[in-house]
Amino acid sequence: MVGLYTAHLIWDKLTVYYALHTRAKVRQLKLLLKTQKHERTVSTYLLALKHVVDSLTAIGSPISAEDHIDVILDGLPKEYDSFVMSVTSRLDP
Repeated sequence: MVGLYTAHLIWDKLTVYYALHTRAKVRQLKLLLKTQKHERTVSTYLLALKHVVDSLTAIGSPISAEDHIDVILDGLPKEYDSFVMSVTSRLDP
């Protein structure tokens, strides 16, 4: 903050700095959502996804419940295909 002599200039500089980091973090977390796969127990898989979704919400970029469900279903292994089919073929949301 060297050379910045007013609170307004310092605030503007901090806003730009943290906005860049926040956008990068949002991209990183959304990529993590797409690449999460069920490689452990279902409960730890769901907790890992919940952590990412909560982190996105905390930094001001929440995802919808529908997108959250899609991410969960997309990451499940083949033995859950019948369950995924029954959930996705329902008429009510």
